[in-house]
Amino acid sequence: PARGSIAGIDSRSMQIMVAGKPQLVYTGQVAARGVPPTASSGNLAFAVTAAPHGVLPSRQVAKQPGAATTAHGTGLSHVAALAATAAVASRGRLMPGHSRASQARGAGRRAEATDTVTGTKFEEEDEEKNPTRRPGHAVQGMAEVDPETAARQQRIREHQQNCPRLPWPDAIRTIMAQPKGFAVLSTVSKNKVTEGFPAGSIVGFATDEQGRPIFCFSGMSSHTGNIRADARASLCVTEPGFRGAADARVVLTGRIQAVPKSDQDAVKEQYLEKHPGAYWVKFGDFNMFRMEEILDISFVGGFAMAGGITPQEYQQGAVDPCLAFSEPVMAHMNNDHEDSIKSYIQYLVGAGPCDGAKMKWLDQYGFDVCVKQGDKEGVLRVPFPEPVVERSKIKAAIIGLSKQVAKMQDS
Repeated sequence: PARGSIAGIDSRSMQIMVAGKPQLVYTGQVAARGVPPTASSGNLAFAVTAAPHGVLPSRQVAKQPGAATTAHGTGLSHVAALAATAAVASRGRLMPGHSRASQARGAGRRAEATDTVTGTKFEEEDEEKNPTRRPGHAVQGMAEVDPETAARQQRIREHQQNCPRLPWPDAIRTIMAQPKGFAVLSTVSKNKVTEGFPAGSIVGFATDEQGRPIFCFSGMSSHTGNIRADARASLCVTEPGFRGAADARVVLTGRIQAVPKSDQDAVKEQYLEKHPGAYWVKFGDFNMFRMEEILDISFVGGFAMAGGITPQEYQQGAVDPCLAFSEPVMAHMNNDHEDSIKSYIQYLVGAGPCDGAKMKWLDQYGFDVCVKQGDKEGVLRVPFPEPVVERSKIKAAIIGLSKQVAKMQDS
């Protein structure tokens, strides 16, 4: 057994410090077992041992010598039961505990680190698919999956892997070119109390023909003063309608400088194209700034899609032509034809019936859908048979998908 101290507990998990490092253990509904969600038992330590699911005998839970019992100490027996689901793996990572006996009882079922709606794998154990043994997430507490569900998830996974998508440089350029964009700008603080720390601000942005972010800053804003003192900054931009971890975001890191006076008016017009209501651009104390030097670009396109591109690749990328009309097309489909979107997910993707389906991203190769099945949500892609780059042809492409569904329903 390894000794660890509980650092905190919430309604779904508890954090245990092992060898000075925090480890998150999925525990299920802690609050339902009598432990307040806000409980904190930092002065208690437990010997966490591999054990099958069930109640860990109380003698296997030892309070650290000399430790005082907290106000939440009455929850110890409940935490002990939860600790039975955790085991210390050989490489020091806390993982769900399964004894050989419990595995035998679960024959024909397996716990796989996948998203329940999309089938996306969080850890790839197949050495042929992951020859470099790239580490995945330290996934814990995944529900056991029956063979039929596992097979369906595999079919969905294969379908999604074969869907055509925008190359990353194009996808990132398209996210950056969104209209009325706002993002989180991090600058280096020059405040005496927080000097040198990152300081975050919500700012409007647009991009020029090279994809460089441009801004309109007031001379009174703290981030303006920070940039004038230290040009280093990063900009975190999310896709329109960002809701959570399954949605795309990009971070550009570089140096921001004031636009030369000779270019101020031209850059203001570029900004106003994306922010037509930004009347303050004309105010005397507002000036245009631009990320003149982009040093690094990181990208997360959703689960199992994370990495980066070079500044050169970014500059050579192209904004998807569908950006010009994707917003009204998606709004029309979501408001008036959600049943059709559901049918695409059920029949064309093969994900089965769903309770909700809303388009969230559309490009020339297809569209991404936020799918709800019961209390689970995920993002699935529906591809077009061929690329669509004109608004006049988008209706025909969507009608073509509906015809495919009708044929499958009749067969």
